[in-house]
Amino acid sequence: MPPAPIPPRILIVEDSIFLTLALQDMCDSLGWALVGPAVTLADGLRLARAEPLDAALLDVEIGDSQSWDIAELLQQRGIPFAFTTGHSLDRVLPARFSGAPILRKPFQLAGVEQMINTLLPSAASPPPI
Repeated sequence: MPPAPIPPRILIVEDSIFLTLALQDMCDSLGWALVGPAVTLADGLRLARAEPLDAALLDVEIGDSQSWDIAELLQQRGIPFAFTTGHSLDRVLPARFSGAPILRKPFQLAGVEQMINTLLPSAASPPPI
């Protein structure tokens, strides 16, 4: 029997416990390995620096900070990411991230799945068990 495929490791940086729980359920149902979740900027930076990752979803606003430093670190490591936000898109991202993908809140399973699959074009969702 061939070994089970290794699920993609997805970093979640989100300071809302309710959204974190929803994203955790979504990752579980899609067969992805959730890394984190990071609920502070410091946690997000630590995980982005140290963990093996395949992709990341970064809340634009983490407490009183923005996730730009995490995004820059992920760019340096070559790890694809998308920002998540419930705010107006015309005033959210700085110019250096103007082309970054954005996943709008509130999340829906299909939207999360589509975004991660876009970030990981070679990775498909594992088949249901």
